Amino acid sequence: RARTSDLERREDDLAASERRYRQLFAQMTDGFALHEMVFDPRGRPADYRFLEVNPAFERLTGLRAADLLGRTVLEVLPGIEQSWIERYGRVVETGEPVRFEQYSGPLNRHFDVYAYRTAPGQFAVIIGDVTARRELEEERRRMERKLLQSQRLESLGLLAGGIAHDFNNFL
Repeated sequence: RARTSDLERREDDLAASERRYRQLFAQMTDGFALHEMVFDPRGRPADYRFLEVNPAFERLTGLRAADLLGRTVLEVLPGIEQSWIERYGRVVETGEPVRFEQYSGPLNRHFDVYAYRTAPGQFAVIIGDVTARRELEEERRRMERKLLQSQRLESLGLLAGGIAHDFNNFL
């Protein structure tokens, strides 16, 4: 009888742990996705399959879990840049985690990505949408260029005015 209650207690603990994990997974504000790397016949990374995504991933990408799970990125986003697959392939092959920012053309978004290997042939990503920040940075650079251009024109105007004044004095 003691063994049964011990087993029941362990099962209850495991179920409680699973509920906590699911709650955390569902309430994360960063997107999370678990993937399986797909290799070509020569053993090189060629694609990756979606195994699990959280609601934040759906919200950040606009993609629905129902349309992703079990499918590969090239099936879902045929125009995805090859650099995504290559970078994730290196993570799977080396086991070295990587953090980077990259633009996704098909999603028209900039993402901050942290990718790490979870098991042989598998990797997970945690993503944040940094599109708004990137757009603000680009707008700031545009404004700085305009300011620099106007300062150059102002300097050129002052120089031309000075030359005209000197020329007038000479006459």
